[in-house]
Amino acid sequence: MSKKESISDEISDVKKEIESYVQNKIDLTKLHIAEDLSKFTAAIAVRLVLFYIAFFVLFFLSIAISYAIGRYLDSLELGFFIVAGFYFVIGLLFFLFKGKFVQKPIIQAFIHLFFPNYTDYDKK
Repeated sequence: MSKKESISDEISDVKKEIESYVQNKIDLTKLHIAEDLSKFTAAIAVRLVLFYIAFFVLFFLSIAISYAIGRYLDSLELGFFIVAGFYFVIGLLFFLFKGKFVQKPIIQAFIHLFFPNYTDYDKK
């Protein structure tokens, strides 16, 4: 075997190894993306179920409290207005502080999900 053929074979082997490495790296990246997306989807599904359960508990509890306040004040309408006013105030506070209590935690959750080693955002 000549030196030329030997070098050509070596280059061919290196090329195959590089192609194999790149393909494995692509496959690994796909697996990481699939894992992150499945974790995200599962977390969303769990939160949706918990949201629906909490919604119905809060809904029926609100009706019960409205009736209780209404009976105490001898006016069912006033009981419902008081509970509605309470929710209006809660909604207004939520709207005013949405950046601190909604946007920032969601942004942090996404950053921690896709970049688990990134912690600089928490310091801001």
